[in-house]
Amino acid sequence: MCLKVSSYVMGSYGIYFYAELESFKMEYENARLKCNAADERANILASEVIGLEDKALRLRSNELKLERQLENSQAEISSFKKPAANQHADQHPS
Repeated sequence: MCLKVSSYVMGSYGIYFYAELESFKMEYENARLKCNAADERANILASEVIGLEDKALRLRSNELKLERQLENSQAEISSFKKPAANQHADQHPS
């Protein structure tokens, strides 16, 4: 009788531990899938960040080129204004 009881008790513990093991395996697999999904999202976001940084660099480069063009144009306008002002002063002495 004791042998039958102990094998029954051991059997029920075995089922319990098997169920716990299966539960742990499922939790582990879910965590692994979530981790893989998070890694994939991180890679996508990293690619987007790199693309945005490249775009920002191109825009800043264009901005600097336009600023130089504006400065050159303003300098050119100033160079035309000086002779025109001198010519006007020569034609209309005070």
